[in-house]
Amino acid sequence: MKHLTPLTLLACGSFNPITNMHMRLFEVARDHLHQTGKYRVIGGIISPVSDDYGKQGLVEARHRIAMAQLALETSDWIRVDRWESEQRQWSETVIVLRHHYKELLKSHRIRKLPRENNWPIEKAAGASSLTG
Repeated sequence: MKHLTPLTLLACGSFNPITNMHMRLFEVARDHLHQTGKYRVIGGIISPVSDDYGKQGLVEARHRIAMAQLALETSDWIRVDRWESEQRQWSETVIVLRHHYKELLKSHRIRKLPRENNWPIEKAAGASSLTG
């Protein structure tokens, strides 16, 4: 049996509000990755930005999170994570990726992955550049 690399998809953004296309993005990404025959998507994470993002008309994070949770009520694999929204200032996407990477390692009781840069997360969306 062929080994499939497990992945978690991550979407960062304002989700002001979350839309059907945000959720569809996860489905399309998962289907594509499964079709490659190399990956098994084990989860999806929606990570709304903090209130300090500075976007005009940005609804408070607690409301954006509540809307996303309602939108994802029927999903058995995509969840909303509050961590990024609870930061005092806007977080670069790479910081959010590192946070979720560490959390996934902890939840699966993995000390480190065998190869450098072998992250179990794929960035599904986000406008921020990966710097730092």
